[in-house]
Amino acid sequence: MAGACSCINVTPSSEASTGPSTVRTFGPDLGLAAPVVAVTAVVAAATVEAWRNRRRVRALSDAGDMVEALGVSNRRWYAPSRPHSYNGAVMKTVLQAAALCSIVLTVFCMSVQAEESKRATGRSGSQSLTWSLGRQLRAEKGSKNPQPDLFGHLAVWHLLRTTRSTGPIASRTWHRDGRYALLKLRGDRLFDAPIHAWTFKLRPALAPFAGRYTAAQNVGVEFRSGDVVIAPGPDHAIVIGWRSPVSGRLEIRGEFQHAQTCCGKNSQINWYVQRGTAPDLVTGFKGVSLAHGRSDFGTPSEHGRFHLKDLVVRPGDFVYFIADSLADGSGTPHHGDATRLVANLTVHGAKVPDAPSYEKSIRPLLAKHCVGCHGKDSPESRLDLRTLAGLLAGGESGPAIVRGKPELSFLMHLVDSGEMPPKGEKKLSDTERAMLRSWILFGAPADVDPGDVAPLSLVTDEDRKHWAFRKPKRSRPPQVKAAHRVRSPVDAFVLGRLEARRLGFADDAEKSALLRRASLDLLGLPPSPQMLQSFLSDDRPGAFARLIDRLLAHPQYGERWGRHWMDAAGYVDVRLFDGDAATIYFNEGMWRYRDYCISAHNLDMPWDQFVTEQLAGDELVAWDKLKRWTPEVQQKLIATGFLRNVEDPTSEAQYGVKERYDVLFDVMKTVSSSLLGLTLECARCHSHKYDPIPQRDFYRFMACFEPAMNVHDWKKPQDRFLNTVSSAEKTEIDTHNASVAARLKVLGDTLKGAEAAAKKSPGQADVVARVADLKRQVAELGVTRKSYGKIQALWDVGTDSPSRMLRRGEWNKPGISIVPGFLEVLSTDRAESATRPKDARSGSSGRRLSLARWMTRPDHPLTARVIVNRAWHHHFGTGIVATPGNFGLNGDRPSHPELLDWLSVDFVEHGWSLKHLHRRIMTSTTYRQASFRDPTDEGRAVAVDPANRLLWRANLRRIEAEIVRDSVLAVSGRLDPTPGGKPVMLTTPTNGLSTVKPGPMPTSVNRRSVYLLARRVYPLRFLELFDSPVVPVNCTKRPQSATVLQSLALLNSQFVVDQAAAMADRVRRQSKGDPVAQIRWAYRLALSREPDGGERDACRRFLAEQSADESGKDALRDLCQMLLCTNEFLYVP
Repeated sequence: MAGACSCINVTPSSEASTGPSTVRTFGPDLGLAAPVVAVTAVVAAATVEAWRNRRRVRALSDAGDMVEALGVSNRRWYAPSRPHSYNGAVMKTVLQAAALCSIVLTVFCMSVQAEESKRATGRSGSQSLTWSLGRQLRAEKGSKNPQPDLFGHLAVWHLLRTTRSTGPIASRTWHRDGRYALLKLRGDRLFDAPIHAWTFKLRPALAPFAGRYTAAQNVGVEFRSGDVVIAPGPDHAIVIGWRSPVSGRLEIRGEFQHAQTCCGKNSQINWYVQRGTAPDLVTGFKGVSLAHGRSDFGTPSEHGRFHLKDLVVRPGDFVYFIADSLADGSGTPHHGDATRLVANLTVHGAKVPDAPSYEKSIRPLLAKHCVGCHGKDSPESRLDLRTLAGLLAGGESGPAIVRGKPELSFLMHLVDSGEMPPKGEKKLSDTERAMLRSWILFGAPADVDPGDVAPLSLVTDEDRKHWAFRKPKRSRPPQVKAAHRVRSPVDAFVLGRLEARRLGFADDAEKSALLRRASLDLLGLPPSPQMLQSFLSDDRPGAFARLIDRLLAHPQYGERWGRHWMDAAGYVDVRLFDGDAATIYFNEGMWRYRDYCISAHNLDMPWDQFVTEQLAGDELVAWDKLKRWTPEVQQKLIATGFLRNVEDPTSEAQYGVKERYDVLFDVMKTVSSSLLGLTLECARCHSHKYDPIPQRDFYRFMACFEPAMNVHDWKKPQDRFLNTVSSAEKTEIDTHNASVAARLKVLGDTLKGAEAAAKKSPGQADVVARVADLKRQVAELGVTRKSYGKIQALWDVGTDSPSRMLRRGEWNKPGISIVPGFLEVLSTDRAESATRPKDARSGSSGRRLSLARWMTRPDHPLTARVIVNRAWHHHFGTGIVATPGNFGLNGDRPSHPELLDWLSVDFVEHGWSLKHLHRRIMTSTTYRQASFRDPTDEGRAVAVDPANRLLWRANLRRIEAEIVRDSVLAVSGRLDPTPGGKPVMLTTPTNGLSTVKPGPMPTSVNRRSVYLLARRVYPLRFLELFDSPVVPVNCTKRPQSATVLQSLALLNSQFVVDQAAAMADRVRRQSKGDPVAQIRWAYRLALSREPDGGERDACRRFLAEQSADESGKDALRDLCQMLLCTNEFLYVP
């Protein structure tokens, strides 16, 4: 059969794309099937013909004549020795046998074809190959000139310049004579632009050059990241040469698009497509012109397109793409500017050699250079290069090769960049690199092919056994002995742990202490005397639950708990690092995000909605197409300010791609620590040292944010804002204001004239009245002007670009492309990809919305646990997990894991309601315990659980910095409760001792601390002393300290002294001069309780002694200040 097949030659058909991508298109390679099918078809057709002409066949004397009638000349194929007559039955049998043979052979050969097709890319044959300059030109560090192609051919692309010209520069002619020289210098950020290129000169850079844009830039034409850019120079034209490595029929398609208008008298270049031989600096050659033209920026000829077909090409033939300046009579013709060049060359019917053999060439190559590090028992980066299966499975960075795509293969990136083999080891030669590239391009064939190999699994079932990576489950509350102390399931879980250690709850706290605790926890303010009296007089069952409901309904609840969330979000009102105390880099409009957080908490917005709007509010509504924005649309855009809190220095000219990546990394840290309780940033440079988070997952997660924060198409922070109105509304407002301004100008001119007349005729009544009337009209018209503000939002911008891993986390070492997705350890099997939700806004990638939907699944292992634990932390001083920003293996284990899971499931089942969670926690006996026990009983409890992790009493907690200041203002009676709006500014003395700046209203200095300007490094000095956090990125747990500076501030701060005096005035008004009444009122205001007998007597003596002292002019003020200095005032009871 093989012999019969080999005598028939079937030429495969082929078809190729002429688009910008490198395309290698094979026709149907029939292999063995084609000749055998042909033979069986001939036999079947001839047998049918013989059956139809059976009468003629009967006359044949023997079977040999029959064979001749069938058209087969070789009689030896069948030549029986004796003649016989025609037999119809025999002929029918022959026909059936021939047909069956045909079918069997066809089926067999098609099965062979199916097997052969798997290795079709490894076979030689004719096909269409496309060379795309846009895909193949390389200008990054490590590239060479001339350059290979993706098919493994060396020295295909030549980046050249002309060497000869005639005439002075004003009328110069550049010679396209084949005497072309290579560009030998390579640089980054040529001309201070995002361009990596090969150029004529560096330091300073001088064109001609050829390279790529590494980020989008508009220079008249909008260049995208990755576009090829060329430019002629003042003395040389730019020449791009392509050397054909194959023979066939050539098709060329592309364009020159000139971009800039900065130099000389014109905005044009001349362009040419030429063919010839290899460049020769000595003899040159006379080229053949294929196409030419002029690209004139801003005119129809700007796009100099060309399309050439059916050109015969042989190996070694050159095609040149040339651009030179148009001499215009000036000394500076239009040179050195950006021209986009698109060039795609397709050779049809190209003869392609066999792929390199894996067994004979590639495996020995890898053994020689790579297996020493990537083939031992513990291969580096878990990448085993000893087998093809190991190459396909890859390591921590993903698969080492992608069949058929060397440009996407991690191994080729490492080899081409010179990173592998590592420094000190022998590098691969150009020939070896070309062979490896060619083998990958041909599909990485091997004699024994492992087939499809799944990427190496970097997360195991054992990794998923960590408590935080498993879905939360509702456990049955345990049975306890002291059942009478159980008010809620929370108590059963806590008491169960206590009883296991022979401990129990402390007694309930006194009502006044419980009121103060609840008020400070939910409002961040001490209770008023009226609230104290009302609660103490309410003896009905459920009094405390009703109190909690009233506190949760208070507008100041959102200010308290919104501030907690803003710590985790890293909220600040400034844009840069804020390292200079005397300078404020105000981020205009950022305060709207602060107000959004406060409002969302007051409205008890479901936490899953709160998370989704902050991650992807812009992808939930078609804001870009709406003519009118509702408040709901505005709020969803404002919510994305969550992702704009990080420091962004890229407004400054000296910062580039590296700093853009830094912004992205900070966003990753904020999102992962605040919402997931994970330290993802540890997986940026390598797989996480403690948690099962591969480096690949870090970049998959980060890819969800890259369409909005594309480092290669970056929007600077000063431009990354939306107006508070739609585009249509903005146009209306601008038109209205322009009309008002025009009318005001007319009125203003008239007023000037009237005032001049009044000066000439002072006291003339009608003239004075005229001036007054005009001023009134100006004032009335002025107030009709409308305005809009800024929203610091995030939305998808610019052109999309592939997301890549960064090798070792370094911005300038891009690795393999990755698919946007989520963490594998939190998925049931393989890491899930970020698929675009159907309801994502048209025009957006939907990646962040997909991420938000994944995070807010009801059974997500972390999202609910993290916020439940954070709420517990703020109510008890320590979370069930003591490290609220780290639920990983290196974080603390939960003290009550079943309770955390029970609360998390309950939280989700009750609509992700934070207020419901407060009620669950605060109505429990656990929360209502006193902060002390009988000394004997406490001694035994301390011995068992010294840190009180089991909660055998309430923890004493120092109130936060903002609550210290707000409480002082509240008890003095001067607190301004005005909500929302622009931040109250701070002074900026060089010594750092900042104070609240007066204005815009007289009481603005006394507004709540959440409304003061939030600085990253220099908060209000008084707050800084009480551990207001410095926020380089965000803060998931505030530090707490006790320092002498805090005591000195309470004793000597002018702010505290002034508020103590105001408190004393308030006490006097209530007490009517009675010293005992004064003491009682001071205690009620400051400590929310009545003084006991000893305290009352001590205070009376203090007032008497201070009044007798000549230096003590205001004894009551001093008493009030001392109460503000007590631990009882500074701690939650």
